[in-house]
Amino acid sequence: MKKKSFRDFHYNNSDIILAIIILIIACILIMWRVKIIMAYPKTLSQAAEGATTVEEALTNDPGSTAAVNKAAWKDDKLASEFSCEISGETEADIVQGLVDAGLFTSAVDFETVCKEVDVNPSDVKAGEYVFREGLDKGDIAKLVTKG
Repeated sequence: MKKKSFRDFHYNNSDIILAIIILIIACILIMWRVKIIMAYPKTLSQAAEGATTVEEALTNDPGSTAAVNKAAWKDDKLASEFSCEISGETEADIVQGLVDAGLFTSAVDFETVCKEVDVNPSDVKAGEYVFREGLDKGDIAKLVTKG
């Protein structure tokens, strides 16, 4: 009887060993990210419905500057007077507060509008703001950058 060598063992079992290694890596990745994976359907439904109360907004992201009420727009102008408090310590946090309030669609949108109206986007300031009906994004950018 012939003695089995490592080469024969490897040839006969390499596919099985590779499949087991891939399964182990997949299990480790899934266990590492299981909370985020399980929260994904809830995140999608909240994004579709929007938060309706302060508690829901704070539950979604406790450090968020999320505004419960959102600005209403008509013909690229505010449809009604809108007030909100924008807080944050960094420029990114403050701009995200403006986005969460519905005043801008994204941080890139804010920067683009600032460039169009010739204001520096890094001059954005946190605070409590009241925006009059009929203001456009350029007017809002001017207001939040001068403080």
